[in-house]
Amino acid sequence: MEFSLFVPCHRFDSAVSESEVMGFALRSAEMADEAGFRTVWFPEHHMVQYIACPSPLQLAVAAAQRTKRVRVGTAIIVLPYYDPRRLAGEIGMADVLSEGRLEVGLGRGAFQYEFDRYGIDPSIGTARLHEGMDVIEGLLTQEDFEYRGETVSFGPSTSVPRPIQKPHPPIWISGRNAESMRWIASRGYNQLATPWREPFSYVEESYGQFARIRDEAAPEGKRTKYGISRMAFVGETDGEALDAMKDVAINHRAFTRLFNNTATVKGGFVQADPVENEYSDEKLLSNLVAGSPETVVEKLKGYEALGIDEFIMYAGFPLDHAKTTKSIRLFAERVMPHFAKSGGKGS
Repeated sequence: MEFSLFVPCHRFDSAVSESEVMGFALRSAEMADEAGFRTVWFPEHHMVQYIACPSPLQLAVAAAQRTKRVRVGTAIIVLPYYDPRRLAGEIGMADVLSEGRLEVGLGRGAFQYEFDRYGIDPSIGTARLHEGMDVIEGLLTQEDFEYRGETVSFGPSTSVPRPIQKPHPPIWISGRNAESMRWIASRGYNQLATPWREPFSYVEESYGQFARIRDEAAPEGKRTKYGISRMAFVGETDGEALDAMKDVAINHRAFTRLFNNTATVKGGFVQADPVENEYSDEKLLSNLVAGSPETVVEKLKGYEALGIDEFIMYAGFPLDHAKTTKSIRLFAERVMPHFAKSGGKGS
């Protein structure tokens, strides 16, 4: 099992500037590079400070310029917001600028708040994702590629620049239900799962479903990977980690309100009003990969036993950047050495 780092670019109030958010994201990438994480992943959201990163490819390229080894990824590019013809060229360029270290995560999006402001009917989100991937793969691998679809059509076209990685950078798709998992597996893509706050039993069920579908639907000889992004916090003690769960609760409120389009947003800042069925701090500590280094090692052994290929540490939820930095260092120095790396660059 390999380890990667998700950098969420959270900004909860104006006391932290945009420059500080971007600066901390890039310093996190440098930490990931030094500590031996496989990939550092950057998000995409729009018109909210909650995740203040509208262009993960730009941030990935900036991170690549400041690092030597770690791969840089997007988690995720919201494909329905893009013209896939332009996006293919931007992916190719980002792979060149990162010297072939790019991982491309894509999906149909999550926040109804954003869909409404872009005037996108979410019912066509899946069609845009599926046809968009046809176009992106076609343009990254073929010259004079043409396409006729429901959401996009064009004549013979060649995307430039071509990516360094052949046939294209590794592709990861975010999906939750069986239908999306089957499509992901049938295309030979890697699965990117995000059960950020759910109990481990949910992870077991979701991974089991994915593994069964992969065996049925993946192209012959193709073993697609399963990466899972989970909120994680390492403290010196379990008690220190328990204190950090208060920040998880705030994060959960903001995410849920944006997802359901019930958020009060002022100047881009999301008011973290309580939501239904909130977990207690103690339940969050139990659910998440959180605790002392010893506790976190024991929790992660369950993920390794399942067969998870890549555990992605969602580390940036504390409101205090110093807490996040300490947690990442403890994870790298006192947790990661207990696990063997699987090797390889993805597929």
